[in-house]
Amino acid sequence: MELLRYMNCKMKKIIKLFTYIVVVFSFFLGPNFTYASNTHPELWPVRSIDTMKTSRDKARAELNNPDFDTQIEKELTLIKEIGANYVAIDTPYDKEFLPFLKRWISLARKMGLKVWFRGNWSNWEGWFEYEKNMTPQEHIRKTVEFIETNPDLFEDGDAFDPCPECENSGWWKQPQDDEKYNQFIQNQRIAVKTSFSKIKKDVHSNWFSIIGGRAKEVLNKKTFKTLDNLVTIDHYIKDPLGMGEYIDYFSQNFDTKVLLGEFGAPIPDINGDMDETEQAEFINQLFIQFYKHKDNVLGMNYWVITDGTTSLLNSDGTTRQAFEIIKNYYIPGVIKGTIKNTLGDRLKNISIKTSDGLNSAITDRKGSYKMIVPAGDTTILINQSKYDQATDKITISHGSEITKDIILTPKTPSILYKLRLFLKKKFNL
Repeated sequence: MELLRYMNCKMKKIIKLFTYIVVVFSFFLGPNFTYASNTHPELWPVRSIDTMKTSRDKARAELNNPDFDTQIEKELTLIKEIGANYVAIDTPYDKEFLPFLKRWISLARKMGLKVWFRGNWSNWEGWFEYEKNMTPQEHIRKTVEFIETNPDLFEDGDAFDPCPECENSGWWKQPQDDEKYNQFIQNQRIAVKTSFSKIKKDVHSNWFSIIGGRAKEVLNKKTFKTLDNLVTIDHYIKDPLGMGEYIDYFSQNFDTKVLLGEFGAPIPDINGDMDETEQAEFINQLFIQFYKHKDNVLGMNYWVITDGTTSLLNSDGTTRQAFEIIKNYYIPGVIKGTIKNTLGDRLKNISIKTSDGLNSAITDRKGSYKMIVPAGDTTILINQSKYDQATDKITISHGSEITKDIILTPKTPSILYKLRLFLKKKFNL
């Protein structure tokens, strides 16, 4: 009996010590970020398509029309097909539009999509003939109330933006109000994060969409830190190379990752008119920049699925070429395998890359490698000083996993290597 009590006491101490260690590690490792589950390889954890033209602009017109659910389902089906794991829903947070918002959310859940809430209060910018009379303080107060009185709207892994492009209200003039604007963003994030903690929902509360130029010109280090070193930019651009420059700016100057809250083409004032092929090529060039800087990009939200100049659908509902471009990146494939020499030895620390230079891997101690690449044609290349160059062209389909084992031939094999090779060929040793 004494032994049993002694063992129970020891076990309780061990459990207490283990619990303490877990808590300490959790504190230093920071929060556990939950993203939408995925069944295929991914280049970015956040892949979203925006529905503003229908989820916001038609909120009043279709509010009491249950047949509009058919249109919602069509859009969500295509968003799922393109490989998105999030759908951006832009319905205002006002009580009037809550039933419409709930319909979108319910159908998104059935489709297996997480929700990126990108609505706002109609009083903020004067939407739907609401008077434009909301103050920044009232905005934060009403947003907190909205979250805490509607916990059933949210699921773990969702994202909530209380005020996309909040600067559009005109409250903060540059540069005299820059500090006030930064303080508002900080206060807003703290308030929203606290509210989701109260309702016990693991919702991303730092995806605050800000116009790219405003984010670059105004946000300070304290704001970036408050947002967990993530900046969400709504950024439309004339030259795709400029997108890479923006990503580099935030990464190099603030050690901050970029999330594209909005991007797309063509915006007529910026890009002029584009036919379907030109749109697809421009979007592809943007994704090349995202892919090139993938380690500093959390993900993106393409604006929009339908009805705008940047639409991914034709007027008859068929998909445009740009749809397939995005799908190639949203549903990439995997190339994996082993690299050996002609003796069959597995080679570690061998660099393998795609010929465009945008992706690479290094073999582990077992000679294994793995790369996630966009769907389509790609060429892998090994160019090591001790071995003959090896190349292979591969076609990757959406979500596929291709095994490509590679044999390297040494340029100047040693005498021992030649002897081993002879014995292998002669006696299969």
